[in-house]
Amino acid sequence: MTDYLLVHGVGQGAWSWGPVWGYLTAPEDHPPTLHKPNRANRVHPLDLPGHGADAGGDTSAVRFEECVQAIMRAAERENLKDIVLVGHGFSASLVVQAAIEMEVPPKRVVLVAGIVPAPQRPLLSACSSLTRMAFRIISMLSSLSRQDVRLPSYVINEYLCNGIDSMEVVQMMGFFGPIPIRLLKSRLPAETTDLPCPVTYVVLTHDKMIAPDAQTRIAERFDGAETVEIESGHQVMAGRPKELADLLLRYA
Repeated sequence: MTDYLLVHGVGQGAWSWGPVWGYLTAPEDHPPTLHKPNRANRVHPLDLPGHGADAGGDTSAVRFEECVQAIMRAAERENLKDIVLVGHGFSASLVVQAAIEMEVPPKRVVLVAGIVPAPQRPLLSACSSLTRMAFRIISMLSSLSRQDVRLPSYVINEYLCNGIDSMEVVQMMGFFGPIPIRLLKSRLPAETTDLPCPVTYVVLTHDKMIAPDAQTRIAERFDGAETVEIESGHQVMAGRPKELADLLLRYA
């Protein structure tokens, strides 16, 4: 039986996996059918430090290492076995590092529009020059105002949540939290992208946060990685939850 550990992107939380979690954990059809589809055993969406239910502290000071340790502790605490470890956006870098450090490697790593720099490079280096410049401006304004770094509503609407229902965008904006500045400036500690388990990279073809061609280049860093495309913007968990869940269930 396969367990799933779902790791959200920056500014989000375990809540962002809600629709996917629902499809992964849906009960079997009744009456029973002759064909039994793959089923997940346990599905655990994780709140990273400073995010979601743990957003009470200083999110801007959250460190790369403590996020990796939170992933590993969650796997141990929940007694997860044969883990499919899933990372969305920037959390893909955390998932890659956790997969390297885990005593028992995951069954598979799935990177959903994963933003993963070359080894020893800052996480933000995997983004476009425009994104890096925008981050510097937002960080500077936040420093001057002494407030948490938050994405402007325009960025959330047009880039982070493009392609999803307007009410879902409202919900995303309502829950979206501060940006972990220190984390995004961190370097990927890994010295190689050769992971001790198979890798699947999910390219989101309508993503405006990280261009599809940039996603493809990142996927190519992982030798032998399977590449799958989903026609969705960055928030595939809200835009195409069943399609993403069906993909993940392939590995059950």
